[in-house]
Amino acid sequence: MVLRYSLHYLIARGIPALVNFLAIAVYTRLLSPDAYGRYILVLAGVNIANLTVFQWLRLSLVRYLPAYQEQEGVLLGTIGRIYLILMAGVGVLGGVAGLIVGGEWRSLVLVAVLLLWMQAWFELNVELLRARLQTRAYGWAMGVRSVGALALGTLFILGGLGAFGPLLGLVLSMAVVGLGFAYRHWRTVKLQLDRERLRPLLRYGLPLAGTLILSYIVSVSDRFLIAWLLDEAQAGIYAAGYDLANQPVILLMSIVNLAAYPLIVQVWEHEGEASAQAYLVRNLRLLLIVGVPATVGLAMLARPFGELVLGASFHSASAVVPLIALGTLLDGLRVYHTDLAFHLGQRTTRQLQIVLWVFLINLGLNLLWIPHMGIRGAAWATVVAYGMALILSIWQGRNIQAVPLGFQELLRTGGAGIGMGLGLWILTPWIGWVGAGIVGLVVYGLLLWALYARPKIMI
Repeated sequence: MVLRYSLHYLIARGIPALVNFLAIAVYTRLLSPDAYGRYILVLAGVNIANLTVFQWLRLSLVRYLPAYQEQEGVLLGTIGRIYLILMAGVGVLGGVAGLIVGGEWRSLVLVAVLLLWMQAWFELNVELLRARLQTRAYGWAMGVRSVGALALGTLFILGGLGAFGPLLGLVLSMAVVGLGFAYRHWRTVKLQLDRERLRPLLRYGLPLAGTLILSYIVSVSDRFLIAWLLDEAQAGIYAAGYDLANQPVILLMSIVNLAAYPLIVQVWEHEGEASAQAYLVRNLRLLLIVGVPATVGLAMLARPFGELVLGASFHSASAVVPLIALGTLLDGLRVYHTDLAFHLGQRTTRQLQIVLWVFLINLGLNLLWIPHMGIRGAAWATVVAYGMALILSIWQGRNIQAVPLGFQELLRTGGAGIGMGLGLWILTPWIGWVGAGIVGLVVYGLLLWALYARPKIMI
């Protein structure tokens, strides 16, 4: 079942991911490094605010909807009312911030508030679809959002709006989908707070919100620090390289999580811990099977792949791709597997403590390495911070809830990944990077098949 739903989400997330990847190629060609830097800084700020204010609602919805299936309307009414309250608070704070800053950034702040409203509403509803296992509707929503954002953003840039173009494209595309969500899922829901439902949401969600905020800050703080210690153009170049490496790896791993996590929670709630362990093992296996080849491929083919995708002014971003790909793999294993110990055990405060330490480590390393190593220093800080996060998650999680670590799975996929990497290294000078990439994937698949001894590869 995990594999079947993963295949559904591969389609549901794969097409939008390709569109988002295409957006990097388009925007780095149409925008200057300065304009692209402003765009990604606004986007990063919106994402931080989104995680800070709204993410705990979404995660609480996925965690508790299976437990309140017979009282779904009451749970949704409480969540919807909280969203409206938070939306109003964000509007007030955004208006004040717009009055404080000046110049172009004042308009960017106002657009950021609109984007935050629309993004929070859109993501709340796709998480509702995910909790209900409605993969087709999920796919349509993601596809319309991505295609609409790229089309409108490109038109707005060509119309002379610069960094505002892609931001307005995102706002309008999510607003259209959001209206459909409001009619389909919320028109009969009575939006009122239920204190009995609110307490577990707060107890579970608020520490998790802090964790997600710090996790995201770890992933984007380097961009702000590069802009401060170097300049906005270097921040834009680094962000392009970061997204080039991060998006493919995290896409494949998140697809597994999208399918596996709701199933794990449902089995945990209705069948117990013993039954859920089997799903946890399959979750780890699939994460490694998809994450390892993506990481190896990006690391070995960073330069030609970067030159194909990125505009000429951003080709130097390829230098950080191998490091960011490795860091993303480590972070994906933590977020999508070892951290499930804190989610299932409802001990999200411990998770927050871990990420706080990682945040401090990452901040210190960035301040130390960026002035001397440039954007590569930020990439190295990312690898070290995510490696520490994974180690601490394993160490602390074992005392809360047993989550399989799967050393045999790691050895098998790691061995296949090494074989793939050797194949790419040998073949790329002879048949080009595209041909070598295809052969490398075949080699990885054959080695994986041999190492799992076909009868044991059932997932």
